[in-house]
Amino acid sequence: MVNGFRFRTKTIESSKTTQNSGIMCKASTMSYASVKDKNPILGKVTYYGVLTDIINIYYASNMEYLLFRCDWVNNERGCNQDEFKFTLVNFDHVMYLDNLPTDEPFIFSTQAEQVWYVADPLEPSWKVIAKMTRRDNFVVYSRDPNIEPIIPQELDDRPLGDDRGGG
Repeated sequence: MVNGFRFRTKTIESSKTTQNSGIMCKASTMSYASVKDKNPILGKVTYYGVLTDIINIYYASNMEYLLFRCDWVNNERGCNQDEFKFTLVNFDHVMYLDNLPTDEPFIFSTQAEQVWYVADPLEPSWKVIAKMTRRDNFVVYSRDPNIEPIIPQELDDRPLGDDRGGG
């Protein structure tokens, strides 16, 4: 479990009925309005992909990093938005196919959010993106703007039983 999601690689889930390999990552990037623009603006770019490998890196001093290798959809050719504002992706347009040293198919697991893909009935090569809800979180609707829309549920590690100490 990472960030409240259970991830599986595309290969492992091929024999499953559920889909847990869909990945979304929001990255911060500097961009310019035009070639002549001298003032870059920090913005967020969302990438969609499929998890292909999970890599656990161990360093001395108990440092550990979990990386996800993904097949990322090219945002220019493989992302679209329909008239209902649904985001669609096409995995025929994937980045980093040449496996070059300059490719960046990796993200830290903490940067990942989970999505799943639904085939578009009108265009089979395009998939509609559906965002997953984190596990152990419940969506609570309220008209009060001071109430958080998602309330995390925190569980402790105590065994179930009588709290009075009797067993």
